[in-house]
Amino acid sequence: MAEKRYLVLARKWRPQSFDDVVGQDHITRTLCNAISSGRIHHAFLFIGSRGIGKTTTARILAKALNCLSSSGPTVTPCGTCDNCRSISEGTNIDVIEIDGASNNSVDDVREIRENVRMVPSSGRYKVYIIDEVHQLSIAAFNALLKTLEEPPPHAVFVLATTEAHKVPATIISRCQRYDFRRVPIASIIELLRKILEKEQVKASDEALHAIARAAEGGVRDAESILDQLISYCSGEIAFKDVFDVLGLVDWHVLHTLCDAVLNKDVAGLLLLVEDVVANGKDLSQFVQEILRYYRNLLVCKTANGTDLLHLPEEELLEVQQRAQRFTLTGLIRMVEQFAELTSGFDSQLAQRIALEALLIRISKAGVELSVDAVLEKLLLLEAGGAAGAPAPVQPRPPDPSQAGPVEAAPTAPAKPRRITLTTDTLAAHWPAIQQHAGRASLNLGVWLVKAEPAAIEGDALVLRFPSGAAQARNIVEKPENRGTLEEALAQITANVRRFRTELIPETAPAAANTPQGIPAFMTTVSQEDAREAMQDPLVAKVIDAFKGRIVDIKHPGAPAAGERSP
Repeated sequence: MAEKRYLVLARKWRPQSFDDVVGQDHITRTLCNAISSGRIHHAFLFIGSRGIGKTTTARILAKALNCLSSSGPTVTPCGTCDNCRSISEGTNIDVIEIDGASNNSVDDVREIRENVRMVPSSGRYKVYIIDEVHQLSIAAFNALLKTLEEPPPHAVFVLATTEAHKVPATIISRCQRYDFRRVPIASIIELLRKILEKEQVKASDEALHAIARAAEGGVRDAESILDQLISYCSGEIAFKDVFDVLGLVDWHVLHTLCDAVLNKDVAGLLLLVEDVVANGKDLSQFVQEILRYYRNLLVCKTANGTDLLHLPEEELLEVQQRAQRFTLTGLIRMVEQFAELTSGFDSQLAQRIALEALLIRISKAGVELSVDAVLEKLLLLEAGGAAGAPAPVQPRPPDPSQAGPVEAAPTAPAKPRRITLTTDTLAAHWPAIQQHAGRASLNLGVWLVKAEPAAIEGDALVLRFPSGAAQARNIVEKPENRGTLEEALAQITANVRRFRTELIPETAPAAANTPQGIPAFMTTVSQEDAREAMQDPLVAKVIDAFKGRIVDIKHPGAPAAGERSP
């Protein structure tokens, strides 16, 4: 007698009733109500990502329509009658499963049209389940359309797809549409625990969370990963085992990368990337893991993510310690920068170069972090105060021994007077406007660092962005950010209510060609004067730290550029 063949977990524990389907209550409830009330539609469109229960639900629907244990369709198929068992095994002649990827021609659909008129052999309904229906040809869709418009009373079609936008609107309009959702992590973990209990295997909570996160909402993927881990582990499944089986980069590598960024160790970062590539790791996946790692740091920084991250205690401690060494704005910027690296590369070489360039930029001589530190202080300013400013001097109480009248103290503080902003005073007052807007919106405050105040035109502030800061300009221009900045202008200034932005051209005009009317703080000094100023090591350090340029030079006792001598 042949030895019984091993059945993978995804098939062994495949749901056999509507109650067993995980994370799709909004769909199973609707189908059950339709069956109970006798309002059974002739065509269903199941939409959703892979492995979340579309085909499984279609089979359960077929069993509910054809179960022999009841006199009509039932929401609780028995699972033991001939029809239920043959449908579960995929051998029922009245339930036809078709792969739309390989049976996508017009001839395949014509065959369906010819056979659909035949009455069922053993059940009440002939059920056609067409998987990946979006891969049918246009001619095949047209051939199917007529059948969906006027099907025989015993026919039910279930069309399943992962790409609904590729299904013609004429098909969608003739079906009841059901959108399957990605299954929440908590529901996947609960399912995995039930399977492990029946399989008599142990796993740590952190390992189950790691499996559920790696599955990204797919039940079948989670069960496949668990199946592989059971074969890999001889005892209890541990957090580290998930990394080993899935080929993920070990967390100590990510800790090392984070430390190298904090220590500005460019050589260490490049060697780390070289090791990852040499070990055959996929760079796209590596960048995703870096992004997830810095997201965890951000969660720790902002929400004390003990309950959100579900990491082993030692890993959580490592993450918390590193999160404390970053500024909030620094982490936000790094998450955004790594997110940009997750797509848009035609080759692994291009992505590697972009990754190395980004790692160098965020660790080079503290440039990025220095700017973030300055911005962090600006955003922490209290209204009307200054970070690190000395406490105001309290007035002395009046001395009764001194003659003369004593003035009464004011009963209420004076209301601050709004400033009248001009092109000439713009440079002095711009930091206060940035600060005010940054307190209202941290994201806006981060991107306003890239802006350069240029002029006042009527009631409008003109902001200029370098040619490489188009993204910053677009973010500042978003309606919600525009409203925040214009509200800050209205509260601080007496004459400016709006703003407009423009990009600075790649090549700036020479100082000699600067047109009249541009304020002194926007002019460019001569190359000779700039070189002389850069001889001062403090000036050179400031220019390097803030990626700035010299726009004006003041000598003690001499007027600034653009001013007249008295």
